[in-house]
Amino acid sequence: MSSPAPVRINMLTTAKWQVFRLLERLSDLRSNTAAGHLRLATPSLARQAVWVFVSTIGELNAIDPFLRQLSARLDKLQLVLITDHAHYRDSYAARYPSAEICVTRGHGDDARTLARHFPPRLLVVGEIPCLPSDAPCRFSFAFVLEARRHAAPAMLVNGWLYHYQPSCRMDTIERALFQRDYLRAFDMICVQTPDCRDVLVAAGARPECVTVAGNLKFDSMQRSTWSAADARSPRLLRSLIDSARPAIVAGCVTNESEQRTVLDAFAELRRLHSDALLVLAPRHPEVVERMTALQELIASRGWCGRFRSSHGDVELAPGVDCLVLDTIGDLRDFYAAATIAHVGVDHNVLEPLAFEKPVSVVPGWDRTYPSYPVYRLLSNEGALLEAGEPTALAAHWHESIVRSRRDEGNHLARQALERARGAVQRHFEAIESCLVAAGATAT
Repeated sequence: MSSPAPVRINMLTTAKWQVFRLLERLSDLRSNTAAGHLRLATPSLARQAVWVFVSTIGELNAIDPFLRQLSARLDKLQLVLITDHAHYRDSYAARYPSAEICVTRGHGDDARTLARHFPPRLLVVGEIPCLPSDAPCRFSFAFVLEARRHAAPAMLVNGWLYHYQPSCRMDTIERALFQRDYLRAFDMICVQTPDCRDVLVAAGARPECVTVAGNLKFDSMQRSTWSAADARSPRLLRSLIDSARPAIVAGCVTNESEQRTVLDAFAELRRLHSDALLVLAPRHPEVVERMTALQELIASRGWCGRFRSSHGDVELAPGVDCLVLDTIGDLRDFYAAATIAHVGVDHNVLEPLAFEKPVSVVPGWDRTYPSYPVYRLLSNEGALLEAGEPTALAAHWHESIVRSRRDEGNHLARQALERARGAVQRHFEAIESCLVAAGATAT
């Protein structure tokens, strides 16, 4: 692929931005919810940096194989991970100890402050948003504009469209003013599917700057051997493994209706496997009301439940029926220790499959979510155990425990995933000129 022409911010865009900044300041007077939330450790001397916007741990996981290679090639630059979710800060720091973490809700002042302390040499947007405000996150055009002011190339990787509408007045104005400018500010946009490419080109992206590079999530499964000793909760996990109890690890089970389905299926399973353990990882454990409701659901069944946040890293008592992972960053380790994994609707089935675990799901997945193409591919290949009713779900779990379905499902999953890999290489082929401009040496 030939290199696109360098991006320049024109006078009209600059003038529109000045108008938008005036509106933003007026909004600040009315308690703009984006203002005043910047969290950034500032160095004594400015350090040139690679800015990477990854809204949630899901986006970080998705681009991880790409990001680690990128960091190695740009190892003289400071890696700055930008997120609009403060509760992911510790998890990001644990995954990338040498990175600086910037928490922001997208205020224009935040971009200027970040650039003052960590002037960008490269900007990377991980997966979302491909269009302004088109995702459950907030990434302001201010950060893209600041990167361009510093002559830093900008790229969007693993791009995906949610088709969301802006959630507030300022976001609506920002999209109306800058959608085309936002798209044209990127030197390269790598998307997962041809449909994504078509939508972005129709919305104003330069066709020569948009390429279909596939889904980086498939490449993220190529990871080293897991060990409980290296996990965040080694004693707890070691006790689970040593107990040899059948362990159903249900991750990202958000909706109460699905939580009830999983709990009812587990009750059915216990009739055949009385020592079975359920490890349940709900989304958004920081929402106290959700955790209270879940605790009541578990107690109503007469089960002994424990919450990871209060249990600590100690051995799991034999009498515990259900362990709730109300913490951030533990789920992957428990998938590795699971007998069977269940993945909540619209979430990442690749994490447990990376450990060659049987994976069950319930139907009803949303086509607009970035997890959908992976789910659809593996479902079509027969690599997932799908059931909408508790009895059928429990039957899948029982069959996997006694191995009648485990080996077959793992074989089908391996075949499907092997065919889907290669997105990391395609991304680097597309962005090579950007890396050269940022100061990377060729590998």
